[in-house]
Amino acid sequence: MPLQRTLSDPALGVAWRRLVRLWRPMAAWTLLTWGMVIVILGPLSSGLLARRFLLGEARVVGNEDLLAWALTPGGALYVLLAGGLALVAAVVRYAGLFQIVSSHVAGRRVDLRRTAMALAPRLPAVFRLCVAAVVLGLLALVPLVVGLGGVYLAFLAEHDINYYLTAAPPEWHRALWIGGGWTGLWAVGVLVLLGRSLLALPLYLDRGTLAQRPSLVEALRTSWVRTRGTGVRLLRLVLVAAVGWALVRLLVDGAFYFVGIWAVEWVAGWAPSLQVVAAATFLYLAGSLALDALMGFLGFSFMATLLTGYYVQDTDLHSDALPSAGVRQIRIRAARLSRRWLNPARAVPAAGVLLLLSFGASGLLVETTPEPGLVIISAHRAGPPPAPENTLAAMERSIEAGAHYTEIDVQRTRDGVVVVLHDVDLMRVAGDPRRPADTPFAEMADLVKLPDDGSRPDERRLATLGEFLERARGRIGLNIELKYYGWDPELAPAVVHEVRARGMEDEVVLMSLKLAAVEQLRGLAPDMPVGYVSTVAVGDVTRLPVDFLAVPTARISSRILQDAREQGVEIHVWTVNDPSRMADLMERGVDGIITDDPGLAVRVHEELSGLTSTARLLLQIRRFALQGDPSEVSAVEEREGGAPPADDAHP
Repeated sequence: MPLQRTLSDPALGVAWRRLVRLWRPMAAWTLLTWGMVIVILGPLSSGLLARRFLLGEARVVGNEDLLAWALTPGGALYVLLAGGLALVAAVVRYAGLFQIVSSHVAGRRVDLRRTAMALAPRLPAVFRLCVAAVVLGLLALVPLVVGLGGVYLAFLAEHDINYYLTAAPPEWHRALWIGGGWTGLWAVGVLVLLGRSLLALPLYLDRGTLAQRPSLVEALRTSWVRTRGTGVRLLRLVLVAAVGWALVRLLVDGAFYFVGIWAVEWVAGWAPSLQVVAAATFLYLAGSLALDALMGFLGFSFMATLLTGYYVQDTDLHSDALPSAGVRQIRIRAARLSRRWLNPARAVPAAGVLLLLSFGASGLLVETTPEPGLVIISAHRAGPPPAPENTLAAMERSIEAGAHYTEIDVQRTRDGVVVVLHDVDLMRVAGDPRRPADTPFAEMADLVKLPDDGSRPDERRLATLGEFLERARGRIGLNIELKYYGWDPELAPAVVHEVRARGMEDEVVLMSLKLAAVEQLRGLAPDMPVGYVSTVAVGDVTRLPVDFLAVPTARISSRILQDAREQGVEIHVWTVNDPSRMADLMERGVDGIITDDPGLAVRVHEELSGLTSTARLLLQIRRFALQGDPSEVSAVEEREGGAPPADDAHP
């Protein structure tokens, strides 16, 4: 059978033994490549964004505007450039491994310096290859995007996405099956194209003079021809190796994951303080990163060794010609410089100085760790479960929990009444397909939201903004988010009117995901705090003319916190339910947290305020804590026995 014949192919064993023999130079080259990504590509990409390169006068691009920007010539050019920069690292990494393996096959000495010197003249060709790969990749994505877009329009365009995620009606399942089938067909086609192009990469990067190197088109044509007939063996070898590596990685990562999570949860169960939990999380994270790096190194290196060995030994395409005299002179001079400055007599003292500086900076950081300030706790969608979201019953729970604010979502009905509701329709929260924008409030005034938490029905019905304001007066602040499904120019004036009519300007803050609404609010209510809800963005959102930003937890970074402090803009993070993440964000200096469990957030803040400077410094490792961990049960689920409300890209 073909599979059995492939599994017994000696090329697999030869590639593995060669990897074991050459792991030191391969690991050194991999580390060098990763260093290049960190030191060069990361700052370069960040610098382009920070300077708004290719963005023109745009202050910020967020949400649906981001897609529109990506489709402009400037946006497409930036996507092309960013993709090319990211692919450079992968291609350079393979190019180095190709050099190592081909030199070993030829019996030449292999080390990091010789590998780097051999590849230096080829870097322009490598960059051109990466740019071409990005262009081809974007073209390959077109049929996938068109197909999935058609599935969405055919099955999922009628209601809000929250309804489909929560209720899972038949059209949701049909969309999943058809979309999954289309994605599978697309993936098979892409894999076939990639498989037939395997030999193009080593052929294009091969040693020899520039005159001997084929163009990219010639390399692709040669690969397409050579992978027919006897070349099918290469495709089978690569496929078996890739599937085998994926299975091994799945088993190893899964075992480490479950053991690590069990250990962290066990420590969290008996730990007397956040410091111990932070240390356990750090140990798990360090082990996970080390394992991920090891498995990634083995998989990539084995595939590169297998492909290079086949190319060098089983084809007649390999060129082993010596480089030109000019290139040899450049390599000789570079080698002399590297021997002069990278010898142990100079490198060891330099490393010692760096370590001393690191220890000194760490000690200084311990002494200068600031005391945690006041963190505003806001209850997500009015209050914690099991109370229905955006109801008066939920707000009462938030008041009992000690929250500073309750965050609610508002929109207008057809007759202009401002109601408190998150989705575009009532399907998810009440099983009613009507949309407030198309329905008078009188027809929905008695509608009771789900689930039944035991509170009175009039506490769980669809309420107006006016009712929330009256109930909250003097008891809790209101964080009012204006929701737009399309554009309603009268929503902002209506909200401001409701607040001013009750004289509650000092008890509310206003925010929206729509930048035009934020600008409208700044003009209508300069005396009220106004914020922008940022999901994804290109540019420096801290420069927006707002008082605060509501930012998802995945986007929090030291840079955005520093920029916000310099601009005098507060940062409020949503939606944070894990106590470890809460502690990390509070320690890092965020101004507010939006959560489904305000009581837990209040307790974490009180405990954090009582820690020493050293203990708070140790909690900084929580910024590397697991995010999106499906095995982590939120405090809400543990206490109430149910999951928090279905969420989307909006708080």
